[in-house]
Amino acid sequence: MRLRLILQPAWVRFGVWALLLAVWWGLFTSLQSSYEFESAVLSAIVFGAALGGFFTVTTQGMHRAAHEAVSGLDSARRSDAINAVLRGVVPADPDVRASATRLGRVYLRNKSADQLKCTQIWSWIVVAILVAVVVAGAVAFSADRLSFVVLAVLAAVLLPVSLLQSRRIQRNVAQLAQGPT
Repeated sequence: MRLRLILQPAWVRFGVWALLLAVWWGLFTSLQSSYEFESAVLSAIVFGAALGGFFTVTTQGMHRAAHEAVSGLDSARRSDAINAVLRGVVPADPDVRASATRLGRVYLRNKSADQLKCTQIWSWIVVAILVAVVVAGAVAFSADRLSFVVLAVLAAVLLPVSLLQSRRIQRNVAQLAQGPT
């Protein structure tokens, strides 16, 4: 989804990010013991809009590069290039394969294998720190323990899924760069 979202215009990316983050924040704040519906909705809107705007602005460079990577392809060939990056299906058309390789490198932010490995290590370190903070929060704020548990479960599930996706895309891009098998 993220790769297809990156190729969308800024207002679509903002809308999707803002909506997803507002819903997430609303659900997260509803788990707290001092829950008030009106303030939760207002804070969800503000949080979603602020972080959605931030994500939209910070991904603008990646949007331009991804759009440039698939420029010149019609919608069917663009879809083939996206599928090649996400699923590893090497297209027979050399133009689509070249665009898919460029798109995959843009998605991986033109990082080398060593840089990606370092990023993955830092991701695990951040999650370990987050889990420690969540455990400390659950101990210190016993009335709001459920929200801390949900945060810990999300971190424990989302990071490995994200890392597996990154590794799969890295493998697919390397396969695309080698050419047809």
